[in-house]
Amino acid sequence: MKREFEDKELKGKESTKMEFDEEYRNREMDLKRLVLYFQKRIWLVIMLVILGAVAGGIIYQMLHSMKTPVEYQAVSKLYISFGHDESGEVYQYYNGYTWNDLLDTDPIMDLVMVHLPGYEKEQVRESTTAEILSDIRLLTITVRGENEKFVREIDHAVENGLKEFARESEELEQIKVIRSGVPERIYWDDRTTSACVTGAVILGFLSLLVLGFNYAMDEAVYVQEDIEKRYGVRALGILTRSQKGLEPYARELKANIRYAAGEKRTVAVVDMGNHADLRGGELERLLNREMLEVFGGGHTGEEEDFGWNFAKEEEEQLPPGEWKVTAFGENILSEEECRRIREIGGVILLLPFGVDVGRKTSRILSLLKNQDCPVMGMVIAQADEEYLNRYFA
Repeated sequence: MKREFEDKELKGKESTKMEFDEEYRNREMDLKRLVLYFQKRIWLVIMLVILGAVAGGIIYQMLHSMKTPVEYQAVSKLYISFGHDESGEVYQYYNGYTWNDLLDTDPIMDLVMVHLPGYEKEQVRESTTAEILSDIRLLTITVRGENEKFVREIDHAVENGLKEFARESEELEQIKVIRSGVPERIYWDDRTTSACVTGAVILGFLSLLVLGFNYAMDEAVYVQEDIEKRYGVRALGILTRSQKGLEPYARELKANIRYAAGEKRTVAVVDMGNHADLRGGELERLLNREMLEVFGGGHTGEEEDFGWNFAKEEEEQLPPGEWKVTAFGENILSEEECRRIREIGGVILLLPFGVDVGRKTSRILSLLKNQDCPVMGMVIAQADEEYLNRYFA
């Protein structure tokens, strides 16, 4: 019967722990905590946005310089005078497509190549286009190439070849050059600004995505509610970095620890941040605050600041307090330490503010449970006062 009762009790505790874990994983998003999380890291997002803009501009310029060839262009305007057929009608059936096709044919190309010794026909064909833009009598010749000399020579050769072709053709009277093209460098659209904006948006979005993922995976404790949801253990309060007389966190923490300890005046603590002696001394000074204020003479009013920084000589002169705190580090717990915790009657775990020690804490809770060391509660240590004041505002 006793064994069955123990098994039922163990299953009940495991079921309760599973319920707490499930509730913690499915917890609602705390918008205020999310805002404070991003507010503290907004400088990182801004730096990455600036880095993304600079990287986008540099990458664009590098690709632009490597992939965009240097190109020159010459545009010539020629005026066409059409001949007359047998009936006296003017030949007007030449259009843009006709001229582009004619320019690639051998009769015209042979006349052009006479003026281009050393060049290939295919090279000239690929670099030259002919089109009628509006008036069928106005022919536009465009020549493009990688260097200025190449464009100039081909442009002049095409002009001369077309004039000779007009003289030999019965459909045309003449072709006259009204504007001879001058090779000019072609500058492609500069999209550096767009590249900078794109880089900034991409890196900014990625930084927000990473921060959001880190926030979702963050299991560190910041306020008492995190302890209650994560571990299902009583949250006794918050131990801030610099306690002050009128701050509510110190009063609440002291009241809760004194109530949890009952008639005892000795408290055992396990610091999960491995600063057991320092945190234990802070907690002991907090519990004995009235005696320190009287001993200090001037610190008789609650409005005076109460800090943790004591000189070594001053600390040695302090009278022995009523409350004693025995501190242990989580990495030195053994059979002897657990025995001392049982003699004291329980232990308080100190969890560092904003540091994920969830797995270590679960391990220590399992050890304390197996050693029958009651956990009186948990305290958040070294909390950021500015964060707490904004959160609880």
